[in-house]
Amino acid sequence: MKAAQIHLLRRPKQLSEDVFELVTVNLPPLEDGEVLVRNRFMSVDPYMRRSMDESGADLDPWPIGGPLDGPAVGEVVESRHPGFRPGDIVESMAGWQSHFISDGTRLEPYLSPNTAIIRRVPQGSLGVRDFVGVLGIASQTAYYGLHHAITPPDHGTIVVSSAAGTVGSMVCQFARAAGLRVVASAGSDEKVRWLKEVLHVDAAFNYKREAIGDALARLCPDGIDLVFENASPEHFSACLPLMNYGTTVALAGFVSVYDSGGKVPNIENFEHVLDSFLTIRSFAVTDYAEHYDLFVQRVNALRERGELVFKEQVFHGLAAAPRALCSLFDGSSHGKVLVDLET
Repeated sequence: MKAAQIHLLRRPKQLSEDVFELVTVNLPPLEDGEVLVRNRFMSVDPYMRRSMDESGADLDPWPIGGPLDGPAVGEVVESRHPGFRPGDIVESMAGWQSHFISDGTRLEPYLSPNTAIIRRVPQGSLGVRDFVGVLGIASQTAYYGLHHAITPPDHGTIVVSSAAGTVGSMVCQFARAAGLRVVASAGSDEKVRWLKEVLHVDAAFNYKREAIGDALARLCPDGIDLVFENASPEHFSACLPLMNYGTTVALAGFVSVYDSGGKVPNIENFEHVLDSFLTIRSFAVTDYAEHYDLFVQRVNALRERGELVFKEQVFHGLAAAPRALCSLFDGSSHGKVLVDLET
């Protein structure tokens, strides 16, 4: 059995498509207790840039010249495992390849082996790609970050950075559903219009056209009660002077530093954290996996009521996966980026 895989050629200083190669490998025959999975869709996410560095940050680094990892959903095509049969839909962390062999170990994302799998059952409005799309790691980051990592206020203003991205756009919608006033930032006029006209956020601004601090002062006259930070140390810093006493920053990430060594510069106005008794809360999605079923119920409920917008950008074919990943960092992506491995 031949399988196509994307390998990493070298550890880049800056992300580019030419650090990847598409190779064909031979998979061995199945042994007892194993299943062969054909991937159908895979996700690309900003954290993957950190996996390309030698340290890997909070995850194991990607190997040079070997199969990479990332969220994928596929179909069992052959099974010698009693718990799986051909046609079963399974989720794994064995993206970046067309086929792989699993021993049936239960998937615990980012904790179990990459070839671990878990059965997913499409039902109702849920399709196969939704398990790495609207129910994928980015949406889980938004939901767990807002509803489990912190206790959101009952009312007030939340500021969401990178709000047109997958995590940010889902946070905007979860926050609106929770009754918060949403102020969103994005990096283009088109994305700002989309946030206002489609997601119906209360206010939005283009941080490339207006200084972040000026925009926030204008749009948050009563201060800020919660920040969901995805974008940059600069955005984080601009929020601090406007935050109300005892409020919280949910720190999902600083995507701006992922492709420049991952180092965060000193926050020159950090004294506001002390003066206003702020809480800075980072979090790991894996800490809240026990709430996955509730997360699915909440997402489905919002979607069935027509209250959830989920924008996807789909690249086609495994060879397009490097280009899909690069789109997250060159400003060309808008929405959840997926790769359709069936085309």
